[in-house]
Amino acid sequence: MVEVIGFGLAGACVALQLQRAGIQVRVVDDGRVGSSHVAGGLVNLVAGRNFEPSWEVKEAWDVALPFYEELGDHLFQSVPILRLWRDEKDRRKFERKREQLGSWIQKVDDEGVTWRGGGWLDCSRFLKIAREECLKSGGEWAAVPRGGKQVWCAGAAGLIRGDFDDVAHRSAKGEILTVKIPGWGENRILNRNGWVIPIGNDLYRVGATYDWDHLTSGPTEEGREKVESLLRTFTDRDFEVTGHVAGIRPIINRSKPVVRFQEGRGWMVNGLGSKGVIYAPRVGLEMAEILQE
Repeated sequence: MVEVIGFGLAGACVALQLQRAGIQVRVVDDGRVGSSHVAGGLVNLVAGRNFEPSWEVKEAWDVALPFYEELGDHLFQSVPILRLWRDEKDRRKFERKREQLGSWIQKVDDEGVTWRGGGWLDCSRFLKIAREECLKSGGEWAAVPRGGKQVWCAGAAGLIRGDFDDVAHRSAKGEILTVKIPGWGENRILNRNGWVIPIGNDLYRVGATYDWDHLTSGPTEEGREKVESLLRTFTDRDFEVTGHVAGIRPIINRSKPVVRFQEGRGWMVNGLGSKGVIYAPRVGLEMAEILQE
C-alpha cells in the first residue's frame, strides 16, 4: 500500500499510474480546492519569450496525451496556438530559431507563428474522472495520513509549509478570468504575454497573472484588472466576466518537476508549475517504476 498525499494534478496522475502498475493506493486528501482545480489547463509545447521548447517536452507529452485520451473523450481539446508577434525584434528572434522548431510549426504569417500539438485539458473534469477511476480500481480514501510508504504531492502548500528539507521554491500566484464575448468567434488559443483559450459557447479563459510576493489564497481586484487589461491586448470587443479564480503554482528549479526521497518522510513529487498538464503523467509513471523496484 502506498499513500499518495494530495489529489491535485500531480497526485491524481501518480495514484493512477501506481494502480496501473499493480500497486495498491490510499489517497490522502482534505478536499480543499487547490490550483489544479482552477487551472486553465493550457498545453503549450513551445513557451516563453525565447521560443524555447519546454524541458523534455516531447518525451513528456508522448506519455501524457494517450494517458488523458484513455480516461475520457474530449478531456483534452486539441487547439492550435497562435503565438502573436510582440514586435519585429520578437519576429527576428523566432527566425533565428525557426529551423530547430520545425516539428512544432504549423504556419507562420504576419500575425505570428501557429504551433501544432497544443490545446487545453479540462482540469476540473479530469480530477473528477481520476477520482472515480482510482476508487473503481480499489483505491482507498482518507482525510489524514496513516503512515507506511508515502508520496507527497502537496503542491505549493507543501512547499510553503516546508514538508521536505532544503527545498527552495519560487511559487507564484496566478489569477484567471472566464469571460463571455458574444460573436467573437475566435477558435484558436492566442498567446502573447498571456493567453486566451476558447472553451465554447462564446466563453473564453484568460490568464494569467504571476505574483511572486503575495502567496495568499483567493482572487483579488488587482488581479482582475490585470487580466482584463491583458484581454484588451487581444480584442477590443465588449466582454462580460463570468468567473474569477486564483491558485498558487508550485515552482522549483526553473519549472522542472522534482521527484525526491527523504529518509523518514518518503517521496516528494512537486514543482510541476504551469506545465503540470504536460509533465504529471510522466512523473507518475516514473514514480511507479521507482516503487516497483
